[in-house]
Amino acid sequence: MNIRIVPINQINAAAYNPRVDLQPIYSKYGNLKRSIEEFVYVEPIVWNKCTDNMVGGHQRYKIMVHEQ
Repeated sequence: MNIRIVPINQINAAAYNPRVDLQPIYSKYGNLKRSIEEFVYVEPIVWNKCTDNMVGGHQRYKIMVHEQ
């Protein structure tokens, strides 16, 4: 595993993400946001070097983008 710190504006969300698009009005959004605030960001976003797309962490990414 190669862990890097990358500016959030350089991350591409995969268009084929099957998860529901979290919005701030959803309770799951608030729950995940509180978890990130309380426990800090624990799990890294997974990125595919070959496709240059994110393959894991779309919901956490969405919250980080909204809360900048």
